Amino acid sequence: MSTNGSNSAASYTVPLLINGKEVTTSTTFPVVSPSSHETIWHSSSASVDDANAAVAAASAAFPAWSKTKPSVRRNILLKAAEILESRADECAGYMMQETGAEAMFAGGFNIPLTVEMLRDVAGRISGIMGSIPVCASEGTSALVLKEPFGVVLGIAPW
Repeated sequence: MSTNGSNSAASYTVPLLINGKEVTTSTTFPVVSPSSHETIWHSSSASVDDANAAVAAASAAFPAWSKTKPSVRRNILLKAAEILESRADECAGYMMQETGAEAMFAGGFNIPLTVEMLRDVAGRISGIMGSIPVCASEGTSALVLKEPFGVVLGIAPW
């Protein structure tokens, strides 16, 4: 995608990603740069049905995902950090266009911090452990396991 605000970029529509597929909806909205006040591209607008489809896809994938080993999850986050770091200038450019962020914040702070956070969380994954708490009642025992809980739908307020 072009990032120079040209007409070709303004005609691009950012798709939703549902079940591993790009979905461009019939309802879209313009993404207007607060710096230039120009439409830089459009975004697909998710409906309730789109949100439900995303939750259904995530729910269907959850059983397999919940069985993945910590090393697999760690490697996914490390790969994400590697990709973001290799595309730092490009992603910072998008951030500057979409939010009006200054170059120092976008490329000098936000992107490097996100890369570092991904690596930090990746390093913590193998350290997640359960525990054996002391029970109040004599002759009882308990085991606390930490495992994936389920699908969460988050909606950004912007």
